Amino acid sequence: MSNVLQDITVLDLSTGIAGAVAGMFLSDNGAKVNRATYSDKSSERNNPGFHVWDRGKYQIDIDMFKALEEFLIHTESSQALLLEMGSLGKFCEQVKCSDILIEDYPPGSCFTPMFDSKFLKILNPDLIHCSITAYGRNGPMKDSAALDELIMARLGMLHNQPSFREGPVHIIHKLPSIGAGVLAAQGILAALYSREINGKGMTIHTSLMAGTLLFTPKVHGSLLELKGGSTVGGGPFYSSFECLDGIWIQLGCVHSGFIKRAADVMRINELMSEPRFGDGLRIRDEKSRNELFNVIKGCIKQLPYGKWAESFENADVPYAKVCTTEESMNDAQVKENDMIVSLESSSLGTITTMGLPVKLMFNDKIKNEEGTQKPITTSASHCLHLSSNSNEDPHEWNEQPRPLHGVKVLELANVIAGPMAAKLLAALGADVIKVEPPGGDISRPAATPYFYHLNAYKRSVSINARLAEGKEVLKRLVSEVDVLVANMRPGATDRLGIGTNTLAKLNPDIIETHVTGFGWTGPYSHRPGLDPLAQALIGLQRAQGGPENPPVFLHRIAPTDYLAGALGALGTILALIGRIRNGTNGCIVQTNLLNSAILINSEDFIVYDSKPARVHADKNHYGLNPLHRLYQTVDGWIYIVVNEDKLWTKFCEALGNVSILTDLRFSTSALREGNAELLSKELERLFLLRESEYWLDMLKLKNIACSQVVDEYVKTFFVDPQAVDNDMVLEFQHPTIGPYKMSCNLVKFDNTSEEGVRPTPLLGQHTLEVLKQLGYSATEIRDFYDAGVVITEKN
Repeated sequence: MSNVLQDITVLDLSTGIAGAVAGMFLSDNGAKVNRATYSDKSSERNNPGFHVWDRGKYQIDIDMFKALEEFLIHTESSQALLLEMGSLGKFCEQVKCSDILIEDYPPGSCFTPMFDSKFLKILNPDLIHCSITAYGRNGPMKDSAALDELIMARLGMLHNQPSFREGPVHIIHKLPSIGAGVLAAQGILAALYSREINGKGMTIHTSLMAGTLLFTPKVHGSLLELKGGSTVGGGPFYSSFECLDGIWIQLGCVHSGFIKRAADVMRINELMSEPRFGDGLRIRDEKSRNELFNVIKGCIKQLPYGKWAESFENADVPYAKVCTTEESMNDAQVKENDMIVSLESSSLGTITTMGLPVKLMFNDKIKNEEGTQKPITTSASHCLHLSSNSNEDPHEWNEQPRPLHGVKVLELANVIAGPMAAKLLAALGADVIKVEPPGGDISRPAATPYFYHLNAYKRSVSINARLAEGKEVLKRLVSEVDVLVANMRPGATDRLGIGTNTLAKLNPDIIETHVTGFGWTGPYSHRPGLDPLAQALIGLQRAQGGPENPPVFLHRIAPTDYLAGALGALGTILALIGRIRNGTNGCIVQTNLLNSAILINSEDFIVYDSKPARVHADKNHYGLNPLHRLYQTVDGWIYIVVNEDKLWTKFCEALGNVSILTDLRFSTSALREGNAELLSKELERLFLLRESEYWLDMLKLKNIACSQVVDEYVKTFFVDPQAVDNDMVLEFQHPTIGPYKMSCNLVKFDNTSEEGVRPTPLLGQHTLEVLKQLGYSATEIRDFYDAGVVITEKN
């Protein structure tokens, strides 16, 4: 645990997973988090994951219903009277003495007036207020239920996932909530960094919709469609296979070089020379693809896992064992990453669970001229007064730059995880310079939509760092920035001439952020790291497949890649805060795909006595039970969640079916559970009688949580009122691909400007501009271009 947030106090009034996850990151790094308990939503916290997400927090009791009642009666009262009121006074006092407030009330909630920015600013002008909603503050769905499965259905995530049947499938992982929690923590920390500089509080908005888009960024452009390209996944050399001893192995051959090595190990070189199989990625047709898959399947089945692991390891072929969560908790690399810790709980005894997903290693503290440690900057003084500046009008809100304005970031990264970390920092206002080799980012030549999303807002410089002159340019560049973001294997930056020891001399204040595959040290640290390998090793595939099925790899999401990037950005902001608050002069930030997989799986990555068994989807991946699952209609699919026993009658009324309501086999929750298969069959029959729109209308009339299952959302997103009304659509004009649109604003700040937003750059588009800023003369720059030290792509 770091003490970056020492003396920071957090008031956590949230009830869902996202707020708990955000608070966990604050608590893990030294903040005092006071979490309120609510009797009306206590069942929300029955998920074992809350024993992880609420670790280190302090429990406080605030009767928010009484506070609301007093608030509505006394809205015109003086501040002094408000502070003296019973429950309202307790609420106001907590807000007044907190640095950060987290809440997840819907915009239409009766409690919303208590979180009005002007009211909170009167109580505490320095407050950082984070609001987490289901679908954003605006739009027709702003007050819809914040349920992960419904949001994934609504945003198209359940469609086109691999399974054992046609149609959408249930996804077991709480991706929207986990994503929103990390985004909320990022926004809070960025606002805190900004407050350390300018002394002003901020209001932050994010949502579970934004958390979903973190894993499924949307990009649309006609020329992008012509060039095609989605995230590589699910090919014959990028799948899981059963070995002779029943253990499954996941291959991760993302490019032709890896595929050739794997083919050599499996002795299928001659077969791979046939033109129809191409290079193993660009296969001629589906028939050839299936044939190659079955060849590899049969080959892997001939030897036990240990033999294949040894052979692939020696050949540097990306692979991983497909583990259960329990197996992953005993893995040597997981332990090397310090991701197994023991905690003491007053109610549960000893808990074994995940460690810190992001590791910060600060350099020695700077000493001032008298030889004493620099004082810690803190904003705690506002606890003593309603306003820390009597001359300031608390109602005046002036536009300010995005919170990381002025931070300079150098990115040395490819594909997803590293570029995602830098992109999120850029979205928060940082100036990101992407350094690319002459051939560009590995994913640039394919012109994939996700490449254009992950590299928007950045400037591009292309340097040939294999040349001595290129290394010198890179050294001068890295000496001028605040942050270096890289996602290379350990040791790669040393070969570029900018390893940690060199950086300490060139730029002792720099923050190094490394997003690796498996970790910086340990038995797998040298291996190539890829999303499917992390999914396999940490138990995500086993959980998605379920106990009755083979493992299932979510190859259309790459969740560990995107989340590892988000964790890298979060750790970077923590390090920036530490550099100011604690007087440190540099920091190494480390995270990896395994750690992000553990966070995704954190509700199951925990051991304690009497822990309930994880509830998996049914064998066909429809859902968790008859009242929490997918149903096909005449013209599509819907997802329903009837999560309270008292809603059973209303649900039956929405169906317009008296017989099911009076059927004794379904008359109690216990009987419905015991007759789950019968109930599912009857509901399947009923829903197939009408169209999706009809059922959604009827269910919503009875306040039953439900959603359409959307397909092709990558296109409809850009005209979706929910996205448009929340300013989540951004349009660019690009010099080679023309106009394109992308999702944006996953974290929003009130009263901030959007300057510095730019489209994805051409390769080396800003090389000349950056070289001039570094002080190189016109003659030196011309010589660099002539010698191939730097390049700029022509339109």
